[in-house]
Amino acid sequence: MKALYEKVTIDQEHSLLVKHIRLTAFGALWHYHPEYELTYILESNGKRFVGDHVTNFEVGDLVLIGPNLPHFWRNDDDRYDELPAEAIVVQFPATLDENLLSVLPESGQIRQLLQRSRYGLCFSANTVGRLAPRLIQLPHLEGMAQVLELLGILNELAADRDAILLASDSYQLTASEAETERMKRVLEFVLKHFRKEIRIEQIASVAGMAPAAFCRYFRKRTGKSFVEYLNELRISHARKLLTQADLSVSQVGFECGFNNISHFHRQFKQQTGTTPMRYQAIYRDKQSPLLPSMAGLLS
Repeated sequence: MKALYEKVTIDQEHSLLVKHIRLTAFGALWHYHPEYELTYILESNGKRFVGDHVTNFEVGDLVLIGPNLPHFWRNDDDRYDELPAEAIVVQFPATLDENLLSVLPESGQIRQLLQRSRYGLCFSANTVGRLAPRLIQLPHLEGMAQVLELLGILNELAADRDAILLASDSYQLTASEAETERMKRVLEFVLKHFRKEIRIEQIASVAGMAPAAFCRYFRKRTGKSFVEYLNELRISHARKLLTQADLSVSQVGFECGFNNISHFHRQFKQQTGTTPMRYQAIYRDKQSPLLPSMAGLLS
């Protein structure tokens, strides 16, 4: 099976491809392409993989992906809603930077933004809130108006000081097809089985490597051990369950693959700075801002 290289077709009369995607669910596999990609989530939630970074995504998620950076968005198997998956996706070639922006002195900030996006960038809620109407309108524009609007959006994104780099500095962007295919197999297996015990021997077999060689390979590719990566994925899923599912903290721990609840608590606090129970309580307090005042009226 070949590595998933996505062929992005932009016809000669256009400089970019803008799509309003509506699906029953996001299910694209681990893939890459030489074009930049700006993805804005209008509806749905699940897991977002960018390079060696994995986290939850939800409505309002806005990410800029650089050329040849492997990525995919995927809904969780245990979705608690029946909402469709909907997104605005903008793809444009590196030549937009090399042939156009490179000759415009005023484009310095945008060019720096594109350079940073080679590791993936996730933008802040404040910036996304301001740009949301423009992003939604973008597919309805045509010709130069669409190109100018994209440049205006990129210029706004370049000013977002709270944008977060996704893939780690140690992540290798120039992977061969064989390595990309191997990592794709690993990620797909982990995503399907992270709720159960995954032994090093088992995942090494999926990669077609000896356990010791796999451990070195995975750390070189991601900058972290496989166990660290697996725990990050499990805690990411735990955060979602604590806020969206009617489960106890212990049930969440078991659902996310932690057979030892004490270990779940330690990992959760290490990665989030708080306990699972406190995390859940804070979320519920935010969801019920009127409860204290109502209690006062009834007393």
